Amino acid sequence: MRAGFYERDVTPPVGIYLAGYPSRKSGSEGVMDPLYLRIVAMEDDAGERVVLVTADLLKFPKDMAWRLKAWAEGAVGLKSASLVINLSHTHCAPGLFHQECYAHWPVDIEYVKGLEQWIREGIQAALEDLKPARITFGIGEAHFGVCRRQADPELGGKVRLGVNEDGYYDPDLPVMAFYGEGAEQPKAVLYSYACHPTSRSGQMISADWPGVVSRGIKQALGNDVMTLFVQGAGGSVGPRKHERGSTPEEYDAYWLAEGKKIAEFATSDRMQDTDLRLSAVEKEFEIPYDTSKMLSQEELLDLCDPSRETIPPALRPANPSIVRLWARGIYEKVRTGTLPGTFGMHIAKIGLNEGFQIIAMSGEVTADVGRMVKDLFPEKQTIFFGYCSYTGAYIPAAYMLEEGGHEALASIYFQMRPAPFVPEIDEIIKGEVRSL
Repeated sequence: MRAGFYERDVTPPVGIYLAGYPSRKSGSEGVMDPLYLRIVAMEDDAGERVVLVTADLLKFPKDMAWRLKAWAEGAVGLKSASLVINLSHTHCAPGLFHQECYAHWPVDIEYVKGLEQWIREGIQAALEDLKPARITFGIGEAHFGVCRRQADPELGGKVRLGVNEDGYYDPDLPVMAFYGEGAEQPKAVLYSYACHPTSRSGQMISADWPGVVSRGIKQALGNDVMTLFVQGAGGSVGPRKHERGSTPEEYDAYWLAEGKKIAEFATSDRMQDTDLRLSAVEKEFEIPYDTSKMLSQEELLDLCDPSRETIPPALRPANPSIVRLWARGIYEKVRTGTLPGTFGMHIAKIGLNEGFQIIAMSGEVTADVGRMVKDLFPEKQTIFFGYCSYTGAYIPAAYMLEEGGHEALASIYFQMRPAPFVPEIDEIIKGEVRSL
């Protein structure tokens, strides 16, 4: 089996607008740490190949994902299903496409065009770099994520963003280490964890905590090791350590230590040699919206009223200004008959060998959904990647729909979706995953 690699600094120019927080009203003011594009290509002894693209960016454009898949099939003979694109989801990176509810965020078209070209070049370079390799794999644990769905008595027990020590987060930390032929130290370390990179805010470009963790891995294993972070089902999980409330030294020390723990695990005897027998399948499917929860045209018009200063309690804790923009957009779609009734999802199953697989899903998948998918395969080691191909919507577990909160309700407003998902969402996802 063989592996090949590619790495490129894709830090945008200072002054570019950063996405992730609606309060930002001006361009970036500097670079806290660089953003990277990192790619690994794998090939088994039968010549089957899989390429994983990772990047320190927020959300990937759906149209670009499908263009890259089509390009890879035609230009380098890589099957569409065998190309996995995953973003870390750092909230200190530029937006790559226009978002209706964030009209004040301009998109740097030249940067986006350059990024697409760099990814093409990177895929080709990683495939050309394929060399004999030894790969090890293991699943460790990490506890730097915490459930962010907090019940609020002022909202009648409904959920808001907060810190919920009793809520679910997934402690699994899958790690793959790649060694060159005869090498004792890994050439690359890939790790995955389910946690929002929202430990930083402000106007500085940053990879957030994955950038510091990468530095910690390099401090332990050497600067030549390539680090690849793959975001898991982090839609409902936030980081325990934040820039606010910490000195820069305390912040760095915490995340550097987590990186060193990953490096220690990656080179320990808990990692097992893994042979590759690659396979890949993918599909698109639809999750319906709950039409019973849609607002009437009269209710939408009322929310559009420019003199309205508040929003109904039932819509909290959503941002009032975002709700008004949402109401205007949804009303026009209702008026013109262009309102979608479903949300499109993408899912892929990447078989690494008979007992080891990756399920890669689009969307900001919550931790409960990621665990639900993994539990469908008790006979296999299954790791789950969220935030793949494109984002577009939070994917809550069914029980969250009644609780409300950012992932189940508030997010529909800034993602321009007409209503929450149907209560059958769990069964729909499980059925689609089983059908792969």
